[in-house]
Amino acid sequence: MVLVVGISALPVVALFLYLKKRVSQFGNLLFIAALAAGSLSMLLASLLQITLPTVNAGTFLALIYTVFIRNALSEELGRLLVLILLFWILPFLYRVNEHEMPEEQRPLPLSIVVFIGITAGFSFAMLETISYGMLNLQLVIVRTLTSAPLHAACAARVGVAGWLIFKGDEPQRRKMVKAISYGISAVLIHGIYNLLLLFPSSFAVLPVILAYIALASALTLAKTKDIQPLD
Repeated sequence: MVLVVGISALPVVALFLYLKKRVSQFGNLLFIAALAAGSLSMLLASLLQITLPTVNAGTFLALIYTVFIRNALSEELGRLLVLILLFWILPFLYRVNEHEMPEEQRPLPLSIVVFIGITAGFSFAMLETISYGMLNLQLVIVRTLTSAPLHAACAARVGVAGWLIFKGDEPQRRKMVKAISYGISAVLIHGIYNLLLLFPSSFAVLPVILAYIALASALTLAKTKDIQPLD
């Protein structure tokens, strides 16, 4: 059990060390809050999945529904709702614990938002991997190397979508177009990843490539000053 938890937590530990060294404005309180958001989003996603009907028709449309709607959409929607809640309560959280949010975090800059999403995604993946790890230690290693970056990449995009709701320096219509674009992109990436996992083992590298490209894209987004709608 200790080994399973240790391996599953490696992405979280690596990210924490990276943030402490490279992103000094990402404080411990923010990291803990993002981890909690990821854990809560897993619970909410599970509840959303339960509410959606199971389709076992064996048709292509049934497969698309299961992969993109019941699995990907429910998880990303759960993340979105929890991250929106986090962005709303963060100023109050800082006021209680540190009197006020540090100046460099007001309002939350895009880079901080992306890393909040990545942290929440790693937290989600860690708990999910631990639950699978009760069955197979080898599966824990595989999921830590594959699904963790996928969840982090998607959570970063969903986080940006939620953050745009609170961004007050541009028209509401434009913000919503951007938010919807990033939310849909997270669902599509997640769904395509799930779909590729169903391919024969000779294509097993494809979902891994997709997960790491998506994570690299999210990290690149953290370095930009502003965002544009996705085409």
